[in-house]
Amino acid sequence: MKKFFLFTLCAMLLLSALPFSSAAAAKEPVLQSAQMGILYEETTDTILFNFNGDTQNVPASLTKVMTAILVLEYDPDLAGTMIVSEAAISDEYCNWKDDFYLKPGEDVKVRDLMNYLLIVSGNEAATVLAEYVAGTIPEFIKMMNAKAKALGMNDTIYFDPHGLSPNNKITCEDMLILCREAMKNETFRSIVCRDVGSLPKNSQRNWVHQYKTTNRLIRHNNIPGYVTDYYKDILGIKTGSTKAAGLNFACCMKKDDLVFYSVVMHAGTVEYEGNSVSGHFTDTVTLLDYARTYSKDGFAAGETVGKMNTQGSLLKNLPVVASEDLYTLVSGDLKVDLVASDDLGKSVKKGDVVGKAVVTDDFGNTKEVTLLAAADATTNPLQYALFAIPVIVIAAVIVLVIKKKKSAAQA
Repeated sequence: MKKFFLFTLCAMLLLSALPFSSAAAAKEPVLQSAQMGILYEETTDTILFNFNGDTQNVPASLTKVMTAILVLEYDPDLAGTMIVSEAAISDEYCNWKDDFYLKPGEDVKVRDLMNYLLIVSGNEAATVLAEYVAGTIPEFIKMMNAKAKALGMNDTIYFDPHGLSPNNKITCEDMLILCREAMKNETFRSIVCRDVGSLPKNSQRNWVHQYKTTNRLIRHNNIPGYVTDYYKDILGIKTGSTKAAGLNFACCMKKDDLVFYSVVMHAGTVEYEGNSVSGHFTDTVTLLDYARTYSKDGFAAGETVGKMNTQGSLLKNLPVVASEDLYTLVSGDLKVDLVASDDLGKSVKKGDVVGKAVVTDDFGNTKEVTLLAAADATTNPLQYALFAIPVIVIAAVIVLVIKKKKSAAQA
């Protein structure tokens, strides 16, 4: 019985020392089709998933995000008008045009061109806009590559403004940089979240051309694999596909106060509930479903983080606050370690630096913030006496009990 009691006690002590969370982290997602992918949360600067994120792939129409950025830098209000040139729609510069395409001599507003570029991915819109900004398409391509370099997109190269060339290259990591840059612009954000658009009548065309977004997570049409209960949280961004590129999709989603970006590239078609569907959308749904299992936790500047001990104190007598905001992603309880400064003394004044709080997320990332004393605190020299009194009393009782048992035994 004694051995069983000791074993049970040891087991309880061991379990109590192990870290505990009220909810286990969600299982890492698996891409069924895409050959590379990344998932990122912006407000906590957290990469949740990265599969071959540094591998280059042909971006296809993801290229148009860079084109849009340069247009918005040149004409932030999209106030201009452009006449479609012969060169812009020539096979040399735009060898893939859909059944509807812009015609030479059309006068088109730049805002309408941007909508056509980003919502339905009009290729000739890219070449017309390139001429609008740089005068010629080759000069615009130079601007694209210079901008990529300036943004730190070191594994990216462009050969056209629309993405038709198989020589264009980008990585998921670089595409993430590009998407975040583009989404800083309110006008860009207002376009890529739309599900429909139109080109109005002009001097060369007497009808309105209506079109729909290529983003099936925004306009899912009840297709299995694309339907989510959070489609209204999808903020954009862009699709892209060619034979060399496969199926590519960069997406942005807002959940409460979190902003997630996902990029998947070189996907194909997959079977979903007996139907053949596009893997870049289903893999994106997989990543976003995973993202939505996480929430933000942490503390703001000035918020009480916990209590610490001044030097020599047996009690946690020092309330501490964070010196600045610190937030991280969690799927369960926030894990916080309070670490006292090496020079923490017996007496502390309010506002003194007393240590740091270290937070570890589910992905092994650690963040830390300096801790400040929330109030004056001093080690109480009488604490030892206060703790000693109950110990002495208990010891005296034990001694009396032992003596009483001995006396009874001798009698």
